[in-house]
Amino acid sequence: MAEHSTERSAVVDIGSNTVRMVVYDDTDRSLEPVFNEKAMSGLGRGLLETGRLNPAGRASALAVLARFRLVADALGAHSLRAVATAAARTAADGSEFIAAASAALGREIDVIPGKEEARLSALGVICGIPDADGIVADLGGGSLEIADVADGRVGETLSLQLGPLSVGLSRNARQEARFVAQGLEAAPGRGASGRTLYAVGGAWRALAKHYFDRNDYPIRIIHEFALPAAEAMAFARTVGRTRTDGLDRLKGISARRRADAPYAARLLRALTERLAPRQVVFSGYGLREGVQFEQMPAALRALDPLLEHCRRVGLGGARQPFDGDRLAEWAAGAFDAPPASPRLLRAAAWLSDLSGYDHPDYRGHHAAARAMHLASAAIDHRERVFLAATVYARYHGYGMESALGTAVELIDQPTRDRAVALGMAFRLAHAIEPGGDIRPDTGLRSRFSLERAADRLYLVANAVDPDVLGETALKRFAALARALGVEGEVVRRQSAAA
Repeated sequence: MAEHSTERSAVVDIGSNTVRMVVYDDTDRSLEPVFNEKAMSGLGRGLLETGRLNPAGRASALAVLARFRLVADALGAHSLRAVATAAARTAADGSEFIAAASAALGREIDVIPGKEEARLSALGVICGIPDADGIVADLGGGSLEIADVADGRVGETLSLQLGPLSVGLSRNARQEARFVAQGLEAAPGRGASGRTLYAVGGAWRALAKHYFDRNDYPIRIIHEFALPAAEAMAFARTVGRTRTDGLDRLKGISARRRADAPYAARLLRALTERLAPRQVVFSGYGLREGVQFEQMPAALRALDPLLEHCRRVGLGGARQPFDGDRLAEWAAGAFDAPPASPRLLRAAAWLSDLSGYDHPDYRGHHAAARAMHLASAAIDHRERVFLAATVYARYHGYGMESALGTAVELIDQPTRDRAVALGMAFRLAHAIEPGGDIRPDTGLRSRFSLERAADRLYLVANAVDPDVLGETALKRFAALARALGVEGEVVRRQSAAA
């Protein structure tokens, strides 16, 4: 069974467009929400013209905050931190609203400065992409927050009044372009050169969804969806040219976000030109995750989100307990070069009996779908496909295309071949001993090892009769050797030290 925690924390984010609460398990390094709900309150609508919060938005926000108070209590959230951003910072009646909002929520609400918002958003990106290196840009309704990230740390930050509600969509094209250009002068010129621009915020996530629809993209997961900078700019140029009477053609974008989408696209293009990154990566992690990440114990923060997630879900589906780290080390012996990065190899091992309780004819399909759509941080789309191809091969050998469809095209043929071979190594391992590795000194699999020597693969029986393998394991060893394009041979050593 999957592990669950009864310790939970909640984060409320009161923005210019939305009011959202997310409740997290305190033990989950990937911060997959237990509860996630938003209201498109539109607090900042009309703020540019009136200087005050939108009356209907105020009423909506206060109502949903009262609901969030009850939900947080019902879910047993032991702590709740609430933050308010651009609209509450700048509105003449912001303080009055925050007092009423705090009463509705039953908690104090922090109105955070723009630079603090940038820092927390950048922490959220680090939470979801621990090796992030580049510029984080978080587009909200009222402002654009920018931060430099590298080596797990947040560097310089700034906040620019470039949100769609601050720019005003009634400006003509030249006025808008001039306003944006002036605003971006504070951004570091070529600050992401050779690095990555991390796009955060609902408006830019909506653009990613439209890209998925427009291009029939096979994995509809925003987090770590990456585009080369040139392609991102070309796509943004197309969306940015959308006229008001053509907004309904922006498929994948909710009706309430479509009006802002062309401006968000134009800003993304201008920012990409300014920062000169090599790629744009969309992040599903931002301010709220940054707030939670900052409160996370240091020991939990230090864990690899992907490995922790794969361990949890992998053991939850497995028929027998096993040690995925030992299994990864065992399977690696079949290769003359690592089939994947060490962490991806370990993640695949932990998922190697992901669908153990499913019908045998469908285990590969179900495992591939689950691996490709993991609710985990710290994994990009190509890595998702590699894991999916590996676990499919673990159950069924060849034929991943039937389960992965066009997603398989995200990885090249050599990578597919390595995934198949790795899956077959796991298939052999589980045939020798279902589960296994829990007692490495007494388990049957510990008596065997895989050893690669140029164009030969050996399955070495250490002080044990190879006949104990059985017909199934021998067939799977032969299949593994074929997948690697080598000759396979079972050999016996008289002792483990021989």
